[in-house]
Amino acid sequence: MASKTLNYLAGGPDGQIRVKTSVRAIGRLEAVVRITHCGVCGTDSHDRTHGCGLGHEGVGFVEEIGPDVTAFQVGQRCCGDCRECSAGYRQYCPNALGQKYGELEQGAFGDYVVRHQDFLYPIPDRMESKHAAPLLCAGGAVFGALCESGTQSTDRVGVVGLGGLGHLAVMYARAMGCEVVTFSTREEKRADAIALGATEFRLLQPDGQAGNATPANLNVILLCGGQITNLDLIMPLLAPRAKILPLVIQGEPIVIPYLSFLIPGHRIIANTSATREKQVAALTFADRHNIKPWVEEYPMSADGLAEALTVLASGRSRYRGVLSSELQGASLK
Repeated sequence: MASKTLNYLAGGPDGQIRVKTSVRAIGRLEAVVRITHCGVCGTDSHDRTHGCGLGHEGVGFVEEIGPDVTAFQVGQRCCGDCRECSAGYRQYCPNALGQKYGELEQGAFGDYVVRHQDFLYPIPDRMESKHAAPLLCAGGAVFGALCESGTQSTDRVGVVGLGGLGHLAVMYARAMGCEVVTFSTREEKRADAIALGATEFRLLQPDGQAGNATPANLNVILLCGGQITNLDLIMPLLAPRAKILPLVIQGEPIVIPYLSFLIPGHRIIANTSATREKQVAALTFADRHNIKPWVEEYPMSADGLAEALTVLASGRSRYRGVLSSELQGASLK
């Protein structure tokens, strides 16, 4: 059986980013992808101290294929997904694997990854790799959430938090024809929200209250930023029978105000990431509607990832970091 040496970036108990090397056998239905770009996700911050390979928004070119691979050819550009299960709703499979829960000795912040052909996606020809990378996790998550909630062009969609997820939620919802109301604790994001396509911007006060007390009549609301501890703060913003979609990864429980949630007939919809069908659709939709994530590029190196994670933690990212092997300073030695 053929094998491939992989050089990749990983964290450790001390939080330092370092280069690791492993040797990975290539299965009969697997492909070796030479990575050129990979988006920086909040999950990479969460997994930084676990010692696993980091990066799951990788884009690159197929360089080798196993003998039974039929879906891809050498030289084809593709992207790899981190949820390794074969069900249509693979993100809910109890055997799903990804980063610290799966293969620890490879990651898309690296020179190569080895992936089963069923977990690779062709990239539209017109789409730049640096723009495709953030669509594999952040883009798929918000597009999948909008689809799962049955969002229609006549809906008013609220987006709480204007970051990596939130800025893509604004662009996708606006391209669907929706009115989009963006909520942020930072006034300086108002201009960006409007430039991204928001029809309205509301400032959140430090206590979580919206500065504008006028009801927002939101049919769908995506919770994309920071931590959510009490849904009581968003209830006045909702139209009857609204759909609430929390997309924030956190360990703390959420308090649901029972009567103000029950009486208007609201619903909470769990959606961690996109199905395979929706991930393909997210890429196609973005290509068709010219949705381009706002990215900040860093070299594919230990220093580059450390800097990107520092910027992400500070809240200063506009709005998705992407590591590139094509930038000066890229090194995995």
